[in-house]
Amino acid sequence: MDTHRLSYFLRVAEEGSINRAAGVLGVAQPALSRQVRLLEEDLGVQLFRRTARGVRLTQEGERLRAAVAGPLRRLELAVRYAGSPLARVERGLHVGMPETAAAVLAVPLLGALGAAFSRITFQVSAAPTENLLARLLDGSLDIALLDPVEDGRLFQEDLVMEDLVVVGGPDCGLSVDTAVSFVELCAWPLVLPASRVGVRTAVENTALRLKTQLSSRLSTDSLELTKDAVAAGHGFAVLPYSSCAREFATNRLCHASLLDPVLTRPLRLSVTSKLDLPTGLATRVSAIIREETARLIESGTWRARLTTPRAVN
Repeated sequence: MDTHRLSYFLRVAEEGSINRAAGVLGVAQPALSRQVRLLEEDLGVQLFRRTARGVRLTQEGERLRAAVAGPLRRLELAVRYAGSPLARVERGLHVGMPETAAAVLAVPLLGALGAAFSRITFQVSAAPTENLLARLLDGSLDIALLDPVEDGRLFQEDLVMEDLVVVGGPDCGLSVDTAVSFVELCAWPLVLPASRVGVRTAVENTALRLKTQLSSRLSTDSLELTKDAVAAGHGFAVLPYSSCAREFATNRLCHASLLDPVLTRPLRLSVTSKLDLPTGLATRVSAIIREETARLIESGTWRARLTTPRAVN
């Protein structure tokens, strides 16, 4: 099957419009429509349904996107870097990120990096920012996604911003249609991260600013334990939506938006001045992390906002 047609299909699916997709791809709209039609004929199914605003995927189209998006992305990366000297680098690369980010990013990122650099072995560690920072500084991590920390030994670049939501068990009464105010949340039993950097800091600082007290019953840096405790009815959590997306889909957990104020969680790409990587390789790896993050956001898999790559010292 022509991989160009699959690429065209994915772009139309992302844009929700053949006209907009044609503009992004730089091809004529009739030609793009024909390629989509030929793909549908090859597969014997209808992939899109026309709407007043453009097109929407059918169930068959959704299944095709889920099946081909990852493999096609890895193929594109393999072709892009096949002739690059970086593709011949042989070494290990250790990437770190918080558990909440690893839940949505780690597996797609490993696929993308593996396709681009076939001779590099990859390791991903998921841990709190405090732990990741220590490992960056002692050289056991090469690059990490961190909550914002003030440390002059780091070179940091803004990557992504996530809104935090209130997470509860299946029978807790939370609804996506009814937001929870922060003051209301403070009266509920909370399961908070043990780490003082990141989500816990955002929650505690907001409580101080609003002159209200938190009711925390359990602290843990384990995302899985947090979700288990919340599902069992031991309290509520404040987490990025994407870290619990599978549990929301299966109704194991439920959620509501948080208001007054909205809390956000930024993540930054971080390295140290002692980074033991060829400059070109470090730049390419950072670019792939940003590209994969953007792809996950565009597809709706990661409910977040890509931030401008502003350097932060």
